[in-house]
Amino acid sequence: MIKKIFLIIKNNILLTALVGVLVGLLSSWILYEGLHRTSGDRFCVVCHEMKPMVAAYHNDVHGGNGKTGIKVTCATCHLPHENVIAYIATKARNGVVEGAIHFFGNPDKIDWQANRANRQHFVKDEACYGCHTNYKTNESISEQGRKMHAHYASLEGTKNEIGCASCHAEVGHKGLRSMLNYYKPEYEFYKGKLDTKKEEAEKKLAEELKK
Repeated sequence: MIKKIFLIIKNNILLTALVGVLVGLLSSWILYEGLHRTSGDRFCVVCHEMKPMVAAYHNDVHGGNGKTGIKVTCATCHLPHENVIAYIATKARNGVVEGAIHFFGNPDKIDWQANRANRQHFVKDEACYGCHTNYKTNESISEQGRKMHAHYASLEGTKNEIGCASCHAEVGHKGLRSMLNYYKPEYEFYKGKLDTKKEEAEKKLAEELKK
């Protein structure tokens, strides 16, 4: 059987090559479209328990709320970019975990304020300096800011290494702490007092997701 298949291929080498190219192109297109269509806020918020994060994202320059209107996707900042295997594997793992929490877990138990302490693990630095390539020398950044960036660079590869999000605590999600409090107040004193803020945020988010 295998011998016959090889014989057919050998006798139809051009046709086989053409079919191979078409299959390769079709597979690449399906992969690209699949990754592209599942990397933005509209898709991610379906299963990920992250309405406050998406609401804060739309208030941020990275979410399109800037003069240029430039908008980065969730995957741009939160998935590794060193190679396509790591990218897809992380995306698949996150999808399974978040889907399981959404359908079978108890999202209300998630302490997002506490999780923010680990924010540098959820933001990929290569995504930051992939766009902000001149973060060490950009003269529009204050002198103190450039010093801090030099300090960040000096720690790379050491046991004291920090991430961009270590200092830029709400990068990509402007007003995140406040937004999280609207949904789940940190302190007992605020319970029931921020419901109006939550309703306003939810209404605005619904409008943004329709665009």
